[in-house]
Amino acid sequence: MLLFSFIAYSKPIIYVNQIGFDTTGSKIAVIGVERNLPPNSTFNIIDAISNKTVFTAAVGKAQNIVDWNLGQTFYRADFSSFQKAGSYKITFNIADQIYTSATFAIEENILAKRTISSIVHYYNKQRANTPEELNADKNMLLYGNTKRVDVHGGWCDASGDVSKYFSHLAYANFVSPQQTPLVTWSLINTSETISKQLTQWKIKDSLDNEALWGADYMMRCLSDQDYFYMIVFSYFDKDPAARRIVGLKANSVTTNEYQCAFREGGGMAIAALARISQWKKNGEFTSKQYLDGAKRAYAHLLLNNTKYDDDGKENIIDDYCALMAATELWIATNDNFYKDEARKWAHHLENRMTDQGWFRSNDGNRPFWHAADAGLPVVALVRYLKKETDSKEKTAATNVIKKALDYNIAVTNTVENPFGYARQSFLYKDQVKDGFFIPHDNETGW
Repeated sequence: MLLFSFIAYSKPIIYVNQIGFDTTGSKIAVIGVERNLPPNSTFNIIDAISNKTVFTAAVGKAQNIVDWNLGQTFYRADFSSFQKAGSYKITFNIADQIYTSATFAIEENILAKRTISSIVHYYNKQRANTPEELNADKNMLLYGNTKRVDVHGGWCDASGDVSKYFSHLAYANFVSPQQTPLVTWSLINTSETISKQLTQWKIKDSLDNEALWGADYMMRCLSDQDYFYMIVFSYFDKDPAARRIVGLKANSVTTNEYQCAFREGGGMAIAALARISQWKKNGEFTSKQYLDGAKRAYAHLLLNNTKYDDDGKENIIDDYCALMAATELWIATNDNFYKDEARKWAHHLENRMTDQGWFRSNDGNRPFWHAADAGLPVVALVRYLKKETDSKEKTAATNVIKKALDYNIAVTNTVENPFGYARQSFLYKDQVKDGFFIPHDNETGW
C-alpha cells in the first residue's frame, strides 16, 4: 500500500507560459514534484473570474530530465483541446492539498499580440542614437587605417554592450550568428506576413520604421568597395571616441578583417535590402538605392567571399545566407541570373542533408548546430519556395525541409523531455552525439 504525505510533496511547481496560450494552439503546462504523483492523478483548469472548474484531464506519465536534472519528477498537463478564451489557473491535488499555478490567459494570437509590440519597443530603445554615439559613428575610424566613414544608426548589441554587429565569432567559422541583418529581415518578414494583424494592433507603423532604420544602417555600412563593415566595436569603453570598425578574434582581439562574408552578416544584409526595396518606401535611402546596394554587395561576394571567410572555405552558414540573398534578389528583380544563383545555393544546402536527417556543416561529418541560426537553413529553403516554380526543384527542397523537421522532432523526443526543449546533434571527440544546448566543447572559447 502506498502512502502519500504532504511532506513528500513539499515543493510542487506548476510551470505555465506566463505570456499566454493561443486558443487553437498547443497548450501544455508542466507539473514538477519531488516524488511521483499517485496513480490516475488529474489536473483542473479553473476560470480565474468565476473560480469554477471548466476542464479536467489526467496528467501525463512521470518523466525525468537526465541531462539537466532539476531534482524533480515532471508531468505534462495537456489542455490543448480546451479553446475558450479567458483567464485561468491550473490546480492539482496531493493528499487533500491543492496546488495552484499562476494565472494565465487563453486568447487568439496572444503570443504574437503580446510579444511583437514589446520586441519592436525593445529595438527602438536599443537604437544607437545618443548624441555621443551619433557624433562618433558619423566619423568612424577603420582599424589599422586612417580612413573614416559614416556608419551612424543601427542598434546596440545589448544593454551592457553598445557595439554594433552584423555578426561576430567569425574566427570560429561555424557559429557566426546573423545579427543586425537578421533583425532587419525578420522585421520586414513580419510586416509582410501578418500585415493585417499588425495594423489592428496599431504597431505596423512602428515596426516598419524600425525595419527602415535597420536598412539605412546597413546601407551606411556598405563600403565604397561593395563589402559591408562587420562590427563597430566599443572596446567596452564609455568614451565614444574609442569606437572602431573592426574584425574580432577570440577574447575581443581586434583586427582589420572587418569585411563581411556571406556567413558574417553579408548574405542576410543583401536579403534584407533586396526585400525592403519592394516596399517602395524610403528611409534615408530610396528603394532603388536599397536594391542597387544589394546587387553590388552580392556581385562583390561572389568574387570575394572565401577571401573573407576566416578559414577560406564556405560552409553551411554561407550556403543558407547566400540562398536567402539570391532568393530575395530573384523575387525583387525576376532576373534569371538570380534564379540560377538561388537554385545553385539551394542545391548546396540540399546536398548537406544526411541520410540521418541532420545537415553537415562542413565537407565532413560535423552536424550543423547553432545558438542563434538553428532554424535558418529551413527558413531559407521555405523562402526560396515562395518563388520557385519548377516542380523538380520544389520537390527536392520540400523533401529536405521535411527530413530536417522530422529529424529535429525525433531527436527532441528521443529522451524524456517534458518541456519539449529542442535537442540537436553535434560532434564530440569525433563521434556524433545528441544533447540539449550547444556543446561546451566548441571553437569560440565561450
